[in-house]
Amino acid sequence: MSDIKIPGDYKYISAFLTMRCNLKCSYCLNNFNTAFDRASFKELHGREWVKSINRINSCPEVPITFSGGEPFLHPDFIEIINGVKSELNIDILTNLLWGKKGIERFLSEVDPERIKRSANYPSIRVSYHPEQMGEGEVLVENVKRLKDAGFSIGIYSVQYPSPRQLEAITQMQFRCRDSQIDFRIKDFTGKFEGVDDLGRPFSIIYGDYSKYPDSAFQNKTRNCDCKTSEFLIGPNGNIYRCHRDLYSEEFTIGNIADSKFQIEEGFKSCDKYGECHPCDVKTKTNYQQQFGHSSVEIKNIK
Repeated sequence: MSDIKIPGDYKYISAFLTMRCNLKCSYCLNNFNTAFDRASFKELHGREWVKSINRINSCPEVPITFSGGEPFLHPDFIEIINGVKSELNIDILTNLLWGKKGIERFLSEVDPERIKRSANYPSIRVSYHPEQMGEGEVLVENVKRLKDAGFSIGIYSVQYPSPRQLEAITQMQFRCRDSQIDFRIKDFTGKFEGVDDLGRPFSIIYGDYSKYPDSAFQNKTRNCDCKTSEFLIGPNGNIYRCHRDLYSEEFTIGNIADSKFQIEEGFKSCDKYGECHPCDVKTKTNYQQQFGHSSVEIKNIK
């Protein structure tokens, strides 16, 4: 199987090992598409993941990020990590709800140096979800165990604008400070709906979409030309240009297990402008934590 050369302008590579998750967060970005069904995604076996990922030829600054869902729920999660060639750096997005046995196995079978690189943010980024995790004492203990073992790890929490979430984040900041754990806040991306003190419903869209106005949250779609800077691999190996297509399981551009697959650069026509996933079109920081990046470039909107 020939190598897959990642273009120089690509900023992110993500392997969604599974869409299954052991949490049901109300604001999960996986569920942005109402037709999203976690159970519908088939999954590659660990051997297939390793063989396919090892085809990727990427620069050290752009690691393979294992995500989901919760990637630990893939039965071959640790085998995949240990099987990826050393030339590829690894990042992990996880909720770390692995159970005592899962934590012990990870500590005993994974070398901390395998998931550590030169970057200004942790390689293992643990998500804290107060509505599902409570005050997070066990989460902090588990993160500290991995940190003390030498892993590059930190806790992140989405600033979802509910009183419970914001209060829990404040308390978590103090816990992490006392335990010397890197804690960071991520902006909430999406639509927040509620009722004000007078009983009037309201809806607020969070995120900066000024680069591509009306690209998301719309009832009608338009045509455009779109170019991605991300390499997104679904659980069954299918490759997508954007998160909107990934979560909808539409418009795959190939499969990483196909020995002939190669990335085709350039703009592609799309008729889903208006249904874009906010992660793709919002203005955010890039992999170097520099603000002003968006995952896609869009032109010729009609």
